[in-house]
Amino acid sequence: MEIREIIDAFVTYVVPLVAITLSIVSLHESRKINKVQLRLNEMEEELKKYELEKIEKEREAGNKPVVEARIYNVSKGKYRLKIWNSSQATAYDVDFEVPEELKNLVYKDKVPFEVLEAGKSFEEYITFYYGAPPKFTVKTTWKNASGEKYEKEQWVTF
Repeated sequence: MEIREIIDAFVTYVVPLVAITLSIVSLHESRKINKVQLRLNEMEEELKKYELEKIEKEREAGNKPVVEARIYNVSKGKYRLKIWNSSQATAYDVDFEVPEELKNLVYKDKVPFEVLEAGKSFEEYITFYYGAPPKFTVKTTWKNASGEKYEKEQWVTF
């Protein structure tokens, strides 16, 4: 009978105690997991927001023309000023300016350039003589399809 009493006492007191302990441990672990899951969901939401902003910025940049300038050497002593559209959108009424004291260096035969499509360019003659500055700024100006004006100032070098 003694063994039966021990088994009855074990079943009556120890099994429920073990069950309650396991339930408490399980509840604690599930709360920790829920906190981690909640934080993971928040991070995923922030990441999706960031990706959407990035896509929107790329879309806006794709719709905004960007006109750039540089000087390159054609042959010994002959140079050209190349103006090109480095974006995916068409630029309109493209023009450029150089500092007042250097206006006699650059010929402006083709500007204003009415339509400069994506990836296209045009060139202007430029004269280099002894004593001319080896670098100066070129300010390009243009409009997008909506008529918004843009400008970009760059340093160019011989």
